[in-house]
Amino acid sequence: MRFLLISLLFFTTVFSLEAQTAAEAYINKFDTLAFEVLNNYGIPASLVLGIALQESGAGTSKLCRLNHNHFGVKGRVKSSKTKSGYTNAYRKFETDEAAYLHFGEMVSKKKYYFTLKGDMDYMKWLKAMKAAKYATSPHWISHVDKMIKRYNLTCFDTPFIKPLVHFPANTIINTIQE
Repeated sequence: MRFLLISLLFFTTVFSLEAQTAAEAYINKFDTLAFEVLNNYGIPASLVLGIALQESGAGTSKLCRLNHNHFGVKGRVKSSKTKSGYTNAYRKFETDEAAYLHFGEMVSKKKYYFTLKGDMDYMKWLKAMKAAKYATSPHWISHVDKMIKRYNLTCFDTPFIKPLVHFPANTIINTIQE
């Protein structure tokens, strides 16, 4: 009995560490794309990464691996099996970057976007997205919130500020040496 309990504890710990490692690897791989969405669209990078982690299983889902669909995005596809001639299916993206940028563009077309653009309170975004039927699960907000908190994703919510004036590097170095 004791051996069984110790074995169970060991395997639970190992699987937990593997899951955490997969999520951390995912964050390290895609944080720059989340920054790009933040800088282009004013959507918190923590929100982008949290949703992507949740929807793609930290990049391990079949949809993510085969179709580069990190966000569970669906689109209309022609179909002869329906009266309208269309059906909804998961979108396929050529690259991971295309999926992230599409997510930013898609969100930027929603009614709530203009009131939230630039607001780094991810919870306001989650509630607005849920109200707009982005996700159907009643637990979606809490799942994404847990991802954001577990991996401290709010540390990514500072937009990169572009310099107002461009100085060539050699001009700066010459000025410092003089």
